[in-house]
Amino acid sequence: MARAVRIKTGNVVRWRDELWKVLETQQTSVGKKGAYIQMKLQNLDDGHIETNRFASSDEVEKAFLESRRMEYLYEDGVGYVFMDPETGEQIHIGGDLLGDATRYLAYNTEVTVQFYEDRPINVDLPPSVTLEVTGTEPAVRGDTATGVTKPAEVETGLVVKVPGHIKTGEKIQVDTRTGEFLGRA
Repeated sequence: MARAVRIKTGNVVRWRDELWKVLETQQTSVGKKGAYIQMKLQNLDDGHIETNRFASSDEVEKAFLESRRMEYLYEDGVGYVFMDPETGEQIHIGGDLLGDATRYLAYNTEVTVQFYEDRPINVDLPPSVTLEVTGTEPAVRGDTATGVTKPAEVETGLVVKVPGHIKTGEKIQVDTRTGEFLGRA
């Protein structure tokens, strides 16, 4: 158990006999009445979001999560298959849990999967990934010296703004938090 004031964004808590991911926390004090913590929580079973208030002295049960390094293998139509490189164990994770992370999953990408009682709860991507450009327009003469950008589609289907000199077939680094081009790989 932890005091509500110690719960941070990204934590997973057990509340009302369900698992909730903390999306936002905001501490507010109201004159002589004392402080309260307002949390935006997402139910991990059905995905709905609620906003709740807790007194700063309320006890909230923090869920113990186990983190494992996993490697993305392939999409099988039902979900996405990941493998533990140490044991060879494979697990299926649905696209609803991955959300936008699927745009950055190239084959053999290493991620961290968090489990609660052997159930995958969250997938953390590395800060950047290397992806191959599968389609972009050729550079226009003279545009490579200026700061002109153009759209480029990478192997996962993500479209990234890249400098004019990037060609189809090149590997680039993409920031997984913002989706921005970082440089050539």
